[in-house]
Amino acid sequence: MVLLTGCWDERLYKEHSVVSLAGMEGTLGDMKGIYAYSEALQDSTEITVIEAEGKSPREVRLNAEMKVEQSIDLSMLSAFILGEDLATDGLEKYLDVFYRDPYNSLTAFVVIAKGSVKDYIDASKSWSAEAGEYYSRLIRSAEILSYVPEYTLQTTGATLNSKGTDLVLPYITLDEKQQRPQLAGVALFSKGKYTGRVLKPDQSKVIGLLLQKKGRKIQFSFFYNNKPLSITVMDVKKKWKVTSSNSIKLDYDLQMDIQELSGDNLTDTKEIPEIEKFLEQKITEEIEKVITVLQEEKSDVLGVGNFVRVAKPEMFDENWHETFAELDIAVNVKGKILKVGIIK
Repeated sequence: MVLLTGCWDERLYKEHSVVSLAGMEGTLGDMKGIYAYSEALQDSTEITVIEAEGKSPREVRLNAEMKVEQSIDLSMLSAFILGEDLATDGLEKYLDVFYRDPYNSLTAFVVIAKGSVKDYIDASKSWSAEAGEYYSRLIRSAEILSYVPEYTLQTTGATLNSKGTDLVLPYITLDEKQQRPQLAGVALFSKGKYTGRVLKPDQSKVIGLLLQKKGRKIQFSFFYNNKPLSITVMDVKKKWKVTSSNSIKLDYDLQMDIQELSGDNLTDTKEIPEIEKFLEQKITEEIEKVITVLQEEKSDVLGVGNFVRVAKPEMFDENWHETFAELDIAVNVKGKILKVGIIK
């Protein structure tokens, strides 16, 4: 029994600098890493930020270790912020080091930032919460509203190794006056590299609609007969079909609730079909605009390639991104209003 006591892989927090927020920018040969962790003082806790340079992600990490009194621990990492230059160069070679250490957190959110990554991490010093907590809450709430797809370090790595789908990651900017990060949309990738194109939130939620994540509510606002009309898409059913060697049809059935439409007596069911037809047309237009951008950037974030590989393998080849850009994609949206949101 004496030999069974203790724990051979015990890791004590007091022996590590537990990093909750980290970032990286630059490219191979000239890189910088920034790490933020909470440090206990006599009567309070403050966020400490350190930075290190190196030629590779591993060298950056080793150089950072020499600037802390305890070894860096990424097991509680909440968010990982990447610079645009690094993302443009391609993510796979920079993230590989994270998948080789079993103690690294793979549930951390991956975020692309405009400008200096250090500015975003320095801003965390003024927050009372953990350095990475603000970013994790920001991205999580955006996921619930379908402004950004669900991507972590783990799922990002899996998507980078997929030939039939592309990556799309949250894109943030920094309010210069308040020094507070804010979501500015999603960054589009093609073949693992950032294209430089960002979909704003009103477009990025269309990606959420097309990806059909259950439990996510998507809201749209339009003007109907000169009155504001707001709806929430409560459920999405999709059916994709390859119609020829160069065309595909995307059918979507939407179940919707009306959240705002003043002055109309919607208990009169005669007007509801007109509103449904109006919404079908408007949402179809929004989808077509986004698909046009995706094809321009050769960014198959919808995973059309994975669908084609199964449905019609002869259409898929090593030049899929060029094929996707020229693909004839038809969209058909049908909507059903379930609730009008008022009582009369």
